[in-house]
Parts: sequence; C-alpha cells; structure tokens
Amino acid sequence: MPKRIYLINPKTPENFWAMQGTLDIVGKHKTLMPNAALLTLKALTPPDVDVVYEFCDENLTPAHLDHACDLVAITGYTLQAERMQALSEAFRKRGVPVAVGGAFATLEPERARPMADHLFLGEAEETWPRFLRDWLAGQAAPLYQQDEFIDLRSSPAPDLSQVRASDYLYFSVQTCRGCPNNCDFCDVVRLVGRKFRTKTLSQIMIEVKNAHACGAETVFFSDDNFFINRAFTFELLREIVAWNTTLDRPLSFSTQATVQIGADDELLKLLADARFAVIFLGLETLCKECLDEVNKGQMARFDPREVIPRISSYGIMPFLGMIVGFDHDTTAVFSDIEGFLAETGSPIASISVLNAPRNTALYRRMQTEGRLQEEFRGFWHLTTNIIPKQMTLQELYTGHKSLFQRLYEPEQFERRMVKWLANVRYMTDLYSTKKKTFYRIPLLLRVARHFLFRVPPGVRRMFWNVLKAAWRINPRLISRAVSILVQYWHYYDFASREGWQKAGIEPQRH
Repeated sequence: MPKRIYLINPKTPENFWAMQGTLDIVGKHKTLMPNAALLTLKALTPPDVDVVYEFCDENLTPAHLDHACDLVAITGYTLQAERMQALSEAFRKRGVPVAVGGAFATLEPERARPMADHLFLGEAEETWPRFLRDWLAGQAAPLYQQDEFIDLRSSPAPDLSQVRASDYLYFSVQTCRGCPNNCDFCDVVRLVGRKFRTKTLSQIMIEVKNAHACGAETVFFSDDNFFINRAFTFELLREIVAWNTTLDRPLSFSTQATVQIGADDELLKLLADARFAVIFLGLETLCKECLDEVNKGQMARFDPREVIPRISSYGIMPFLGMIVGFDHDTTAVFSDIEGFLAETGSPIASISVLNAPRNTALYRRMQTEGRLQEEFRGFWHLTTNIIPKQMTLQELYTGHKSLFQRLYEPEQFERRMVKWLANVRYMTDLYSTKKKTFYRIPLLLRVARHFLFRVPPGVRRMFWNVLKAAWRINPRLISRAVSILVQYWHYYDFASREGWQKAGIEPQRH
C-alpha cells in the first residue's frame, strides 16, 4: 500500500491584504494563486517511489488535523510561521512526522528546526527525491540541505492534477531564479542567489500551456525580476505572442520588474503584444539618498517621472511598490509620494513600511546601531521592527495610514485613473479577431453589480465617471479600466478603518 503524504500550504494571516477585496468582487475565485512549491514536490516524485499525495491550501479550506496520513509536508513564509508551528504540533502530537521547508525554513532555520522531524533548507529539486527514498527505507535524516544552487533545467513543471482553476485568481510560473541586486532590506538573494539561472523556453511554455489547459485566465511570472537578461526575455515574449495569438481564449500576464523596463520601448511594445496587463515595479522611493542607504542606488539612473508614464503609454498598468521609513525619510515623504502618483497618473500603489528581516544587511546595521525593537514578523504594513531616524513611530504609522486613505479616496483615485487612461497610446491589434470578450461577460456583470449596489455613493460615482472617460478616450480601454477598478476596491476597502482591523495589523502601541 502506498504511503500517504499530506501537503499543506498554511493559512496566510495577511490573506486579506493579498487582494481579498478583489476576490470578493470576482466571486468565483477564493484565493490568489496555488502554491507552486508544493505542487513541484509532487512532480519531483520518482516513478519508482510508491507514495500518494493530498494537497491542502488553507486559504481555501482548513487542514484536517485528524487526516489519515503517514507524513505531513509544510512550506511557508515568515508571516505563516505561527500557523506552521500550530500545524506541526497538532500532527506530531498524533505521531505523524512533519517535513518543513520553504522560505521561512531556509531563512530562519533556528526557528523552523523545533517544528520539523525533517527540515529542508534551500531548493528541493534534489533533496526531496532523495528524502523520499530514505524515508521509505526507514532511514530519513533530520536535515536535508541544498548547499549549491540547482540547475533549473532539471526542475519539472508543477503537478496541477489536484488544482481547480476556479479556486484561484491566477496561476504562477517561475522562469528564473537569481537576482543580481543585493538590496540591504531584501533576503531573496539568500534564497535564490545572485547568479541568474533560467529554465529553458520549452519548460516555461509547458508550464504556461498547463496553466491555460487547467482553466487559468491570467499567469503571473513570479520571478523577482523578469527583465534581467534582455535577449532571453525577448525570446520568451516572442514565443508567448506566437502561441497566445492562436487561442480563442488568450491568456493575460503580469510580473515583477524594476523601473529599468520603462527605458526600453521595444520591450514595452512586446510586453503589450503578449498581453501583459500589470507589472509590479519595486520603485521603493523617490529619494536617491534612500536608495543609496539600502544598496539600491543603481536604480536612481532611471527617472521614474519619465519611465512610469512610458510604461502606461503601452496600456500596461505600473503597480508601484514603495516604502516609507528610510533613514533619509522625514514626514514630508508622504506628501511627496502622493504628489508623484498624481503627477505620473499611477492608479495603484502599495505603500509599505521599511522592516529589517533577520540576517539581512539592514538587520545587522540596525542591530549595531541599537535600533531593532523586535523580530520581523513578515508584515510590511503599519508595523516595523526598526526605530526610525527622522520621525517618531507614531508619525510613521499615522503618516502611512493617512497616505493610504487619501490615495484611495474616490475623487483622488479618479483623477489618477483618468490620467492613466488618457496616457495610453498603444494597444495591440494582434487579438482583435479573437473571441476573447465573451468569456469575460460574467465577470463584467459581477463587477457592475458590485459597484452599483455594494459601494458608497462616492465610489459609485467614481466608477461611472471612469467608465465614461474610458469610452470617450478609447472604448477598447473599458475592459482594462474595469480590471483596475476591481483592484481599486480592494485598496479602498483595506484603507478603511474596518479594513485595517480585518487584516489584523492595527498599528502597534509603543
């Protein structure tokens, strides 16, 4: 009889922050995206290893703590650590061994070790198959550590056989690992290294096609920086365009990158042709001194006031990630950000508070300066483990929350949104004959119903004003406007007093 393995993606405490307002409108989706790491473990299982898996995503349904299984495998990030601990204790109390891996385990092994019978550090492509054979032979070790970064060409496509597309807003595909930057506040280099490693084009396209076959409408390329190797990115995008234009139901895409992409018109046109709708940009700050202090000064050579509107001109929404609380930040930073977003017509921005994750360069510097007040808990909003330099904690938290609320007031958002729509100059014609609109009609009806009956009057007026502006500028922009409005509702809801409370991250008291 095969051994039974229970794969668990723990509930994310910040799930409300992870586009919950968007999910409320869309309706048919229950959470953001499936955990590709656990699904890759399934795909890594050697054919001669007799095991069966059951996949549990706690963002969809709680794990059954009495589930009959021979092994539990848990992965997660720092913000999931408490839930990982609770799951481990529950199963180990029953005598079920627990394997723990992922980002939290690799970055904080001293915290993860007590909750694991078998601890996995680093990438699992080589250690998981080895562990399975050891475990079935009764010789499994307490530690499996991958010291060298693996060749991604050996990484299989995630096994989607137990995943329903209707449960998820989008699917993720990873094309590469490794980041050449070494930002002081970021711990990703410890996870994936600085050397850029890619899968083959064939591997990537298999994963994209698998997602489409499973029913996905959007694929998120989860690379830390999608645009590192220009030649490789161009080759991949041309492959996507050639395939996507053959479909009656073409995919849309999103990804993460630096503002560098806004300096390349040829790349932006190709992204638009491939149906990239959103790009998350780690802009961080408008202040060169702030970039310098966290070892990211190289980004200052790209003027965001030029590159952000250029990205928008191709019909791609720049989703801006910015941070407050740098040593060079004063209370003026909040009005500076507000003015910048209005000037550039940037509809959506996520404003975080600077934190120092354990073992980063920033953590060590704050430790030396005696400015660490607690351990980083994985939350980047309304909380920090750093004592600010040029403002009090109360000024930082109050300014952060107030900025969020002002940015998503209906009138202010409407002005930014209409400016973004008016700035769009290029929309691809490669899909104009495809039947891509019909399957979106139910979504459009759900969105209209929400903004007609479930929002305050000011938000309702803004909704219709934006749609009228889109129709006046270019009717083809209406679908794009609706997608952005759905994201807006999430941030409006979150910025409300009730939203902060529902997220469980009210400002700390000091």
